[in-house]
Formats: sequence, structure tokens, C-alpha cells
Amino acid sequence: MMALRANTFIYLISFLTFALCSSQASAVWYQGNAQLAVDGADLNAIRVVAIKNAIADASFQHGIMITAKDISLDGLLQSSKTELRSEGKIRRVEILSEEVIDDVLHVYVKVDIEPLFDCNHDNYMRALLVTQLPVLKPTQASYGAIFDLGPQVSRRVEQQLLSDELVAKVQLINQVFMPKSVLQEPTFGYISDTARYLANEYHSQFVLFGYIRDISLFEQTTKGLINDDVALRRNFTFQLYLFDAFNNKMLLNHSYHGEADWDFKATYPVDTYNSLFWRSDYGRVVLNTVNSAVIDISNTLTCQKTLGQIIHKNTQHVVINIGSEMGVAEGDRFQLIKSESVPAQNGDMFNMLTSETKHVLTVISVDAQTAILTSDNASLFDNSHLFDLVSPLAGY
Repeated sequence: MMALRANTFIYLISFLTFALCSSQASAVWYQGNAQLAVDGADLNAIRVVAIKNAIADASFQHGIMITAKDISLDGLLQSSKTELRSEGKIRRVEILSEEVIDDVLHVYVKVDIEPLFDCNHDNYMRALLVTQLPVLKPTQASYGAIFDLGPQVSRRVEQQLLSDELVAKVQLINQVFMPKSVLQEPTFGYISDTARYLANEYHSQFVLFGYIRDISLFEQTTKGLINDDVALRRNFTFQLYLFDAFNNKMLLNHSYHGEADWDFKATYPVDTYNSLFWRSDYGRVVLNTVNSAVIDISNTLTCQKTLGQIIHKNTQHVVINIGSEMGVAEGDRFQLIKSESVPAQNGDMFNMLTSETKHVLTVISVDAQTAILTSDNASLFDNSHLFDLVSPLAGY
């Protein structure tokens, strides 16, 4: 029996559009498998066909009509995980195992199929504030001198989020938020307090924190018939926290991992601004890992309610921090939500939201980033305060 390394190549996969109905807002993974006789043919060519068949099998078993000929594979496969965006509904493929038994190649895959969300989400887009993603242990960056990997990864997270049709505004700020100890996760209270501060400072409901946890190197040995093959590989693991500051709610707390061969010499200072780095095995794994995280962020934000924050008021109007770039238009109606900080016994502060159902506000003027609202109920303006919230009535 000859075992194949599942992380030998990376395929960038594009698919034709097909229909899928699902009510879940998270990724939906399905498994499939395929077997194909090698029979003296080129193993890489056989492998491509087998992977296509396994993906088609995963789709077919769960009521999705897609054939192997509808799947195109391109590029060099360098890890067992592939993250992608395409016109179709399949976004990610993970190759679980590959091996040749009695001259037959057996391939098992796990496929992430994008659900069609039927949650009651409004028609407004999202504003997301992104903090810098630093390297948690800077000494790990000394090999290759990749000390600026953190800012580079942060910028690529921003770039990929900007391409998301759901996110209208992504703001990457030059601030870092790290756990107090590399051995301890940041507490909910720390993240909550920081998110509320940033939300008021930058007028953003959603805040993305994180850090690069591990970029260490290790040797991987593959047994050979005569000599063992020893490859120097490098980890890439980063931790993300997606927080709804207005609802004081953790939306995503997840660690993402990838690894690849490190092809640069120990004495060679790597320029992370150079495309040569990003075209290397390791650079592509970093991009694919970031893309996987962005997909999950988009999934999570899809079913969140957009809230506006009152940033100015007088006796006749209130001004909120969302405007036409978020989809707000004249005539849109909102409901006032009172925001109050309530102290807990341990000293933490909890944000309590109270809906004022009798107080309805209507948009009378809107620009790109703000909107002016008024109400027939004059008491609303006495009852509302700066940093109170408004919730859309239509579409929810």
C-alpha cells in the first residue's frame, strides 16, 4: 500500500451555480468519496479526476445535482484544505485522506456548501471595525525576519472583507489588543469593554479582534524506500474574535490553522511585501487560511440585525451613524432602543437594551454615513440620549 500525502498540492476550485436550500447560518460540511484505478497512468492526473468525483459524490448524496465535468481544478495543490469563493455554492474542500490500495486510488473529501440563508435579516449592510492582528510571540518571526507579517495579514483580512457584498464599510485601525499573557485567552470582560469603547470611538457595531498565535517551524519526515524525505514546514495559526458591541455579544471565537513547506533559507530575510512570498507555498497557505476566516465572518454577519447609534440630537431630530452606503433611504422607519450600562457584582458592566415600541422614527434626510430621523411623538426626543440605538422596523 502506498500512502499519498494529502498536503502535496492546493487546488483552486471553481464551480457552476447550483441550487441548495438550508436554514443554517454556519458552514454546512458534507462528505464524499471516490475510487479510481491507477493502472499505470499518471498519478496526478488520476488524482484530479478522483477529487472531482468525490466532490460530485458529496453533492449528489445530499440532493445537489452537480457532475464532475462541472468542476474545474486549477493551480497547484499544497495542502489538504482549499478555501475559495466562486459563483457556485461550494466554497471549501478539505481532503480528508488519499491512499492507493491494490492499485486503486481512494479519495475522501469534506465539502463546505454555502447555505441559502432564510433568517430574518434586514436589508442593510454592515460596518466592521478591524484591529491589527499582531504576532503573539515575536521571537517566532526571527526565522526569515518576517516581523511585519502581522500588519500584512491584517491588511489582507481587510482587503478580502471589502470584497464581501454584505460588508459596506471595513475600517482597519492601527491599534493592537493582545491577551495579558500568551498562555491565557483574553477574558469576555476585556473584549466587551474594548469593543464598547471602539464602537463609541469609531461608530461601528461590529468589531473584529485577533492575533497570530503560532508561526513556529517544524520538521516533517516522510518515509521513503531508500532515504527519508525531511521537509521544513511552518505553522500559521491565528485567533479571531468577532464581537457585536451594541448587543454585547460574542459572535465568533475561533482559531484557524494552516501549514506549509518553508522554502526559504535560514539566513534569507523574507520580504513580505514581495509577491514572491505570497506565491510561495507558505504565503498561499496564509491567504487561504485568511479566506476561510473571512467566509465564516460573512456567514456570521448575514443573520445579525443592523443597529444604528444616535450620535447627535436636538428637540426635533436625531442623527444616527448609518447612511446610504449601508442601504438607508428616506422613509425608512426605525424603533428606539434604550441602551443602559448595568454593573454586576464582580465589577463588570453589562449593556441592557430596552425597546421603546411606541417610539417610531422616520428617516427624512440621508447622506453616505449618517441619516436624520424625526418622529410625530415629541416625547421621544426627551426620552432619547446620545449612544442610544435604533432598530429597523421594515424587513425584520
